[in-house]
Amino acid sequence: MTQIRVGLIGYGLAGRLFHAPFITANPDLALTTIVTRDPTRAHAAASEVPGAAIVADVDAMLTADVELVVVASPSALHEQHARLALEAGRHVVLDKPAARDAREFEALVALAGQRERELVVFHNRRWDSEYLTLRAVLAEGVLGTVHRFESRMERWRPVGKGGWRESADPADMGGLRYDLGPHLVDQALQLFGPVESVSAHSESLREVGSFDDDVQAMLVHRGGVLTVLSASLVTAIPGPRMKLLGSDGAALLDATDGQEDRLRAGERPGPGWGAELGVTASIAVGDPARTHQVAYKDGQWPAFYAGVADCLLGRAPTPVTNESALAVMEVLDAIGESARTHRSVVMKGT
Repeated sequence: MTQIRVGLIGYGLAGRLFHAPFITANPDLALTTIVTRDPTRAHAAASEVPGAAIVADVDAMLTADVELVVVASPSALHEQHARLALEAGRHVVLDKPAARDAREFEALVALAGQRERELVVFHNRRWDSEYLTLRAVLAEGVLGTVHRFESRMERWRPVGKGGWRESADPADMGGLRYDLGPHLVDQALQLFGPVESVSAHSESLREVGSFDDDVQAMLVHRGGVLTVLSASLVTAIPGPRMKLLGSDGAALLDATDGQEDRLRAGERPGPGWGAELGVTASIAVGDPARTHQVAYKDGQWPAFYAGVADCLLGRAPTPVTNESALAVMEVLDAIGESARTHRSVVMKGT
């Protein structure tokens, strides 16, 4: 069977845990080249992906026989590396944030169109267990008309580690708006559609000097739903991962998808991957409200690369449209503007 040859830029946290395991687990894909200059990471890549060529720079990878380039480098390099790959005639999977802002991402989309290549943003959390569970609950319609959605990614890391992810330098694209913001915003847009206005507040609270380690945002969707988002590294008692309020009831999803923790613990995709055994969501319906438990859906991160392979092989459309990825970038831009100006931002087209 002919496989799609894949080159991976970066073998840090993202490349090693979120990309390589799912590429190598897919029978339609072959991870043939990995870019990293770090000797320790190069050693790990050679051990964990036997047979892959380990090269020190992107130019060397682009001279290799690869068809798909996966960009998992530091955020500030995403646009540059994606552009180089597209100009070299390769398809691209681009980790988040897709670019510095919506305008920069639009230019990448235009370049992909000119070169007739696929550009797919890595919105893998469309296959999180709690998100898939909430979608199923919404599809049943038991909650009536939804008026508020709350979504949190809150952690307790009062002492920062430093590095580019926590940098206060805008050139590094550090901070939570760029790190966790794409996950939260994308899920909200997938659930409730376009946004008409955004209000946000962000703070830098830790000595590490992160540009923003506590971000709160309110999105008013055109359909009338209010989404409240929280991304924080200074929350010692995190709130529930998701809460949904409707005219006939509510849903509470405390638990967070376990796929990342399993990857960090050394597990890799295989039979039973993503199962959330014994994890439930609380659903309250009726007057008076009666609560029952609904089992979590299994997480399905392997579905992203399955979708990429199907797209490149002509079997299905892209798993993440560029229109949806651009909408995320536009809301992230609005969150940054609102936090900076202390004013609500009205989205274009509303």
